[in-house]
Amino acid sequence: MTDTHERKPRRPVVVDRRASAAPAQPGAGADAESMEVDLDVDRLRDTIGEAEQRYVRLAADFENFKRRKAQELVDSRRYASEDAARTLLPVLDNLRRAVEHAPEAGTEDFFVNGLHLVVREFEAALERLGVEPVPSVGEPFDPAIHEAISGEESDDVETDMVIAELAPGYRLHDRLLRPAVVRVAHPRRPAPAG
Repeated sequence: MTDTHERKPRRPVVVDRRASAAPAQPGAGADAESMEVDLDVDRLRDTIGEAEQRYVRLAADFENFKRRKAQELVDSRRYASEDAARTLLPVLDNLRRAVEHAPEAGTEDFFVNGLHLVVREFEAALERLGVEPVPSVGEPFDPAIHEAISGEESDDVETDMVIAELAPGYRLHDRLLRPAVVRVAHPRRPAPAG
């Protein structure tokens, strides 16, 4: 026969040691037993307090774990196209070069116009994925998003400014995919006195 009823958790059995040991003197044994019971109660309270603290820490750790995993899931969805975008950026660069040099090669206008259209569609597709160009020309130089390959002194600037973009930079949402390769104008240094 199988038991179809749910089993209830067993409750601990409490044994009253006072009943098993008869005191030698009626007044003296009761005080000693009372102190022993108080000590047992204090130990149980300490044990329960420690268990409650462990539970609270464990619950907090679990909440942090859930929050961290949820954020990782959001990030993995948001940046799922990162590898594809990094792979396609050099292709876009080559298409732009082809458009730039096509008139020099005497290529037919309809072919050049077709290349322009492909470049625009390519840029639109990357934009739909969340890929945006990094602002560069006319912006203050920012080493976090710009890679300077040359610089020149200028009287026209007060801080380092990007004056030319040699290769565009891109970011996916807030993550940099590739820095913009730029030329920078530096403020002219005063001539040493002497």
